[in-house]
Amino acid sequence: MENHNSPLIETIINNYAPYIFNLSLKLTADPDKAEDLAQETFIKAWIHIADLKNEAAIKSWLRTICINEFRMMIRKEKREATTYIESVEELERDGTLLADYPPLIMDEVRASEEVANLRNGCFLAMTRKLTLNQRTVFSLIDMFGLPIGEVSQLLDLTPKAVKGLLYRARMNLESFFQGHCSFVDISNPCKCTAWIEFMKDRNTFQEKLRQKKEYLDYKEKGYVHDPDTSQKILYYYRNMPEQRPPQEWFEGLITLMEDCYKGYK
Repeated sequence: MENHNSPLIETIINNYAPYIFNLSLKLTADPDKAEDLAQETFIKAWIHIADLKNEAAIKSWLRTICINEFRMMIRKEKREATTYIESVEELERDGTLLADYPPLIMDEVRASEEVANLRNGCFLAMTRKLTLNQRTVFSLIDMFGLPIGEVSQLLDLTPKAVKGLLYRARMNLESFFQGHCSFVDISNPCKCTAWIEFMKDRNTFQEKLRQKKEYLDYKEKGYVHDPDTSQKILYYYRNMPEQRPPQEWFEGLITLMEDCYKGYK
């Protein structure tokens, strides 16, 4: 493939930026970090575009770059461990417990746009309470639809270990939402309308979320799996609307790539 081709790069950005941005959003669970991660992904793609031999593989190639850049981002922040904290042997045992259920068919709970946006933000924020590797696996499989086999190759883990991480991620989220979220059970105490004022001040909202437990751990609560709760939670995560980065982000990225292109001419 021709190296440093400006029209090709612009085409790639226009065609795949929404996909990479949404992957970045689900990995980072933070819109600002998602913009940075998506930009770094395309910069790295630009640098290595000569390595892309098959244009039909652009999507998976960009996805791999994005995941690797995400892991580097976490390493630089030094806020979370970058290694697999859980032992592989335990993960493989947990992998035997993973159960898949048929897609849940349910009417969307009626909510104002403001409340719906807050709910989606809360659900994304809760993925930050998973360990890094649980979040990565949950994001790629349950939120982004990648098959277990592909994720195991990306993360260099056995399929059983990936299933174990997915099982733990699901159980941790399930154990939290079962007793808190009114979208899962209307009798739960958390009502999204109570958070609206916090949403008006983004920093306050994020600080409130940071004050929650650093990592979710269903075992501490002695939580027992509930299939109905699990299906509802997965329904919301899997049907979270795709988001598009701001137009100025697109324009800035294309300008950056064009400047790089001129530097190579």
